[in-house]
Amino acid sequence: MKELIKEKLETLLREKYSLEGLNYTIEEPKDRHLGDLATNVCFLLSKHLKKPPHLLAEEIAKELSNEDFQAEPLRGFINFRFSEGRIKESFRELLSLASNYYFEDIGKGKRLQIEFVSANPTGPLHLGHGRGAVVGDALYRLLKAFGYDVVREYYINDAGYQVYLFGLSILYRVYELFGKEDQELKQKFEEEGYKGNYVKELAKDVKAFFGEEVLGWEKEQAIEKLGEYGVKRMLEDIKETLAFMGVEFDLWVSEKSLHQRGLVEKVIKLLEKKGYTYAQDGALWFKSSNFGDDKDRVLVRSDGTPTYFAGDIAYHYYKYERGFEEVINLWGADHWGYLPRLKGALKALGIPEDWLKVEFVQMVRLFSGGKEIRMSKRTGEFITLRELLEEVGVDAVRFIFLTKRSDTPLDFDIDLVKQNTAENPVFYVQYAHARVRGVFREVRQRFGVDPDKESLTEYVNHMKDQQGLELMKKLLFFKDTLKDAVLNLSPHLIVYDLLEIAKLFHNYYNHHRVMVEDKSVMMCRLSLLKGVEIGLKVGLNLIGVNAPERM
Repeated sequence: MKELIKEKLETLLREKYSLEGLNYTIEEPKDRHLGDLATNVCFLLSKHLKKPPHLLAEEIAKELSNEDFQAEPLRGFINFRFSEGRIKESFRELLSLASNYYFEDIGKGKRLQIEFVSANPTGPLHLGHGRGAVVGDALYRLLKAFGYDVVREYYINDAGYQVYLFGLSILYRVYELFGKEDQELKQKFEEEGYKGNYVKELAKDVKAFFGEEVLGWEKEQAIEKLGEYGVKRMLEDIKETLAFMGVEFDLWVSEKSLHQRGLVEKVIKLLEKKGYTYAQDGALWFKSSNFGDDKDRVLVRSDGTPTYFAGDIAYHYYKYERGFEEVINLWGADHWGYLPRLKGALKALGIPEDWLKVEFVQMVRLFSGGKEIRMSKRTGEFITLRELLEEVGVDAVRFIFLTKRSDTPLDFDIDLVKQNTAENPVFYVQYAHARVRGVFREVRQRFGVDPDKESLTEYVNHMKDQQGLELMKKLLFFKDTLKDAVLNLSPHLIVYDLLEIAKLFHNYYNHHRVMVEDKSVMMCRLSLLKGVEIGLKVGLNLIGVNAPERM
């Protein structure tokens, strides 16, 4: 619906004022009584024409009004109100095209890569990882639906110091099981080791599998071997948890493999050749302060080992070499300071600045009984993603994780999502879909009418209820929301609209009987419900949540 207004407005700006490229907005006004959509174009136009916005709004509104919508000036804004005829015609199009109504080929096959989760394989996934997984998966679904060629990747940090510490932690726990003491190992473990119960469980498995053979291994060899073993086991756990919540990846890229293939060394040499490195204190540094970072960063330590930063540059250069036209990373909010140095390194390598987009994902706090839950009852440690999924279900986790922008903190009320009430947003939306399907089953049984097979478009014109027309409009505007969501990488917008559609539907359903004696009225209301079903199913599919037949 926004496109309809934009076309008319662009034509008028071009023909009347010889202007193009104004960065105006067309949005739903906060006060719905003012109209269906509104634009701020006159405020931008006034700067060019040196004329007050309110006078321009009065001038332009008269010329914009047509049979599709009425344009009304208000304090410099122009509000638009669509005609009943336009609403019904567009709604018939929705019913004819079904889910295809909501999508267009924006991407045109553009090759994108999206990297998300990428949690260190030194422990189970926590709630922050889960939120990143949900946001990443919803973005993937959105991008695919709008015509992009998207590859999902998980970057495995299986090289470097954290893996060494993981192996050391497992070895310490193995020694503990055998009653063997090693003071040096103990001190290192207490200072930097992984203390989780999962490390104890891994140690038990090592003891059961290898027995006393472990005690005969040379210590450094044992640490390396157990680090590899622990990473392998944690990756299996991570993959299993992600699969449980319906999140898949096309590629799993190993950091270690980048080192083995010489990609890290290649990138370091490229930066050296371009003059962006220098040696100091036995280490090799990247001049990241040249690119807006607060200080320069080490690429190769004084002991000759590359840093994680060097590996990360190599990984992104590897993405670029594979021909991706744009890449999207989802990072934890604690990584925001990392962006300038990475973008600087990519710029130094000749990669366009806008090639990499980063979306930040904030942490999740759990609540029950009005109190924050910090520890797992089962383990006495942090609550894992798998525990939450098993406690409340995949649909609830996926939906709630998208109820806010990813870069804002999220509170998750466990008690709320277990209730089958209107206060539970997941239930509220899924129940709307199930309610529609229930009506369709009853209509088939009582009247022999099958809304899944019947052509309902011809009955749309019979709609007289104002509430019904408002619901039609919201379902039509949902198309604009989906477009905004994909262009702004904002899948939470889908959830906002699903809740609004569900609210308008439940309100309509509670005030208007569908199965009435007047067949034309019944069929008209069934056409409205069919549109609701299409819209809800499209939205729920995009966020990976079930659209149930019954509840």
